[in-house]
Amino acid sequence: MTVRGVPRRALMLLAVAVTGCATGAPEGENFPPLRYNYLPVLKLNVASIEIENEWQPGDEPDHVESLAPETPLAALRQMAKDRLGAYGTSGKAVFVIEDASLVRDGPELSGSFAVRLDVYSADGTKAGFAEARAAQSAHAPSGEGQAFRQALYDLTGRLMNTMNVEFEYQLRRSLGDWLAQSSTTPAAIESAPLPAPGATGAAPAPAAAPSGTPPAPAAVPPAGAGPQPGILGTLPVSPGPASSGPVPLLPQAVSP
Repeated sequence: MTVRGVPRRALMLLAVAVTGCATGAPEGENFPPLRYNYLPVLKLNVASIEIENEWQPGDEPDHVESLAPETPLAALRQMAKDRLGAYGTSGKAVFVIEDASLVRDGPELSGSFAVRLDVYSADGTKAGFAEARAAQSAHAPSGEGQAFRQALYDLTGRLMNTMNVEFEYQLRRSLGDWLAQSSTTPAAIESAPLPAPGATGAAPAPAAAPSGTPPAPAAVPPAGAGPQPGILGTLPVSPGPASSGPVPLLPQAVSP
């Protein structure tokens, strides 16, 4: 299967090919932040983008997300801020974090990340969505020292490599008609603050209004109009402008 001329298999093979070198960190307590602002922005034909967190860490001692040098919640939120842009005049998109788990089970570490992008028309009707998941495992060093933190950092980086590829693929597949072609300045992304490591309370609701509305290339199409849309899950995707964005490079950790 291809998505707007990009074979999915090719994207995944590229991710596997660079996994070892894209997330390595120097020895010692030096973990460069995971950033993705060098990758192409996915330009959405909406007026605003919000980030919400629906996942909370478990109380079980095998959940070790808070010990990671860069927590999965922080990495996923940064991906949304770096990769998504609002280039329309109406409607909104909501990036939802559904899973950001790092779990230790004896000698094994496992990670499971899941996100969803919901798109809403100008009247607040949910017009479509796309979901992406990533899961991997690795050896877990004993204790909670430097070697263990390094293993958490490396696993998080590899999961984010996979997530970046899968998220773009699913977005183009299911919400491709909502990708804009404008080169105007995007609206700011509204993000609810993340809870502190180990916190169990839900994050407060994100602000609703973007900081300014840029000129738009086209209005967001109403739900149900136009040709038969692509479907991921059960909701139809409303048509909008077609995308011609480039194939992304793969994410890597870059020094601040």
